[in-house]
Amino acid sequence: MIKKKEPIRALRLEILPDLDCEPDETPDPRNNMYRYWTKCRMEDLKYRQLIKAICNHDVGIKPTIYHRVYFINISKKTIFHIYDDRGCDVISPSREALTDIYKEYNDWILDYDRERINNVFLG
Repeated sequence: MIKKKEPIRALRLEILPDLDCEPDETPDPRNNMYRYWTKCRMEDLKYRQLIKAICNHDVGIKPTIYHRVYFINISKKTIFHIYDDRGCDVISPSREALTDIYKEYNDWILDYDRERINNVFLG
C-alpha cells in the first residue's frame, strides 16, 4: 500500500517490552508491543486502499488490516487514527490545527462526545 520503495526500505521496528506487565511479574515477550513506522508523504501511499483495509477488519472483507494504523502529519501536528468502519480519532496539541476539521465534519461527532468537544471549540 506504499507506492514507492524508499519508505519500505526505511521501515523501522521498535519493540516496547512488557507494556501490560505488572512490576512484580516476570517479563513475557507476549506482552511486547511491536511498532513499525516509516516516514513518507501522502502521495507515497495508496491511502484509500489502506483506509478501506482498516475498515474491512470488523466486517470480514479482504483486504484486511488487523493492527492499529496512525497517520501522523508532522507539519500540521495532527494524528489521524481510524479505529474501524464506524469512526476515527483526529488528535492535535493545538485547537487551531483541528478547527477546520471541527467545522466541516461537525455532524460526524458522536453524541456522547459532542458536549466535551463543543466546549473545546466554542468555550
